Amino acid sequence: MTGHEKISTGVSRRRLLQGAGLGLAGLTLPKAVGAARAAGAGLVPAPNPADYVLKVQRAEINPDGEKAVPAILLNDRLPGPELRFTEGETFRVRVENHLADQPTTVHWHGMLVPDVMDGVPDISQVAIAAQQSFVYEYPLLQNGTYWYHSHFSLQEQLGHSGPLIVEPKDEPLAYDRDYVIFLADWLHSDPYEIIPGLIKEGESQGMQMDAGPDLADVDYPSFLLNGRGGKNFWSGAARPGERVRLRFINGSASSYFKVMIDGHPLTITHADGPAVRPVEVDWFLMATAECYDVLLTMGETSATIHAEALGGAGQALGVLHAPGTAPKVNAAKPKFGPRQLAYDQLQAPEPTGTFAKPDRVYELTLNGDMRKYVWSIDNQVWPDAEPMIVKRGELVEVSMKNTTPMIHPMHLHGHFFRLMLPGLDPRFAALKHTVNVAPEETLRFVFLADNPGRWFFHCHNLYHLKTGMAREWIYEL
Repeated sequence: MTGHEKISTGVSRRRLLQGAGLGLAGLTLPKAVGAARAAGAGLVPAPNPADYVLKVQRAEINPDGEKAVPAILLNDRLPGPELRFTEGETFRVRVENHLADQPTTVHWHGMLVPDVMDGVPDISQVAIAAQQSFVYEYPLLQNGTYWYHSHFSLQEQLGHSGPLIVEPKDEPLAYDRDYVIFLADWLHSDPYEIIPGLIKEGESQGMQMDAGPDLADVDYPSFLLNGRGGKNFWSGAARPGERVRLRFINGSASSYFKVMIDGHPLTITHADGPAVRPVEVDWFLMATAECYDVLLTMGETSATIHAEALGGAGQALGVLHAPGTAPKVNAAKPKFGPRQLAYDQLQAPEPTGTFAKPDRVYELTLNGDMRKYVWSIDNQVWPDAEPMIVKRGELVEVSMKNTTPMIHPMHLHGHFFRLMLPGLDPRFAALKHTVNVAPEETLRFVFLADNPGRWFFHCHNLYHLKTGMAREWIYEL
């Protein structure tokens, strides 16, 4: 994956939150977004030329040099092609399903789309049948770092995913190079054997839900950075003194990553797409499906990017290095500094809302049974779960209490939410679409019901989702 060079012209940083897509009842709405959303609400697949064509195909690949295994790729690439647009443009991508035996979809993770473009089978879209195609088309109401992936069965674990970047009309940041860092976990076996194996393990060990925190339930042999693992590491050019923008995407199926770069402090500038007030850290934890943008000033001729899987099972590696010099990777276990990013350090540069009282409150519990490997929300196992009802214009508050020993990356489709943390000014609550809920933790968020339709809400651990941890939001007329 190549970098996008951007020569700084001294653009001054502006305090803005571009394209957050939230408004009306107590949440800030960028100008013209409401009108654009209304105009896009009736979009249907059209025979317009696509800006990109994504071909979903089977392949056999060996990204870590250890074992060739079956995969489902987009345009024969892992990850899929980097899609780049500019805020305000019309997004238009044709997805061609070249699989002979399976349907597919594409979900545009974190994007504010009409529900018919959200790519969730049986909720917002009929899956794209084998040997058929579908044009996804909608106005781009936001900017930032996002990604895309299949929402059909376990295709995402097999490689069906890639980065999506929406650049602002007027970039407030100054930097010299721009790289996407796409992280993933990788199996040497059939992912469809994972859940039966976990059930068998739970039954044989009699695992209880009070056995203490469990950081990972899938033993991955490999972790990838930009589709590469093992000794086949990714590298990107950067001269000492240059400012480098790194767009980190956790595109894994179920892994969390602790991210650091040898010898370099990191300035967090964006979380899940929208801007945040810059905060300098030594490292940060990425829940599955989260995105973080980072700025750093290159201080050496070579610096290793470490993404260690939570629990110490392994790491994905990459290198930034001066042009004309050989990249040198430090494969040793990373040493993390004291300054870890915390959610309560994420604040929006401009107000994202007020102290408005919510119109509707949902108090949810995250539940699970490790012995049976069944996961649920309010003890309701998807798809046998009641829909959660909202009305357009309502301010909705959601609290989630994690009653399990597992971590859960919870993701809301079609909306951003304001993460409400104790002790922080709620007017500047960060906007996110995915959040980690730790064992025994209760987290609260607020979102505006401003995008009518049917929307998925689920744990982004693919195996937790597959075994029931999901619900559906439905707008009442």
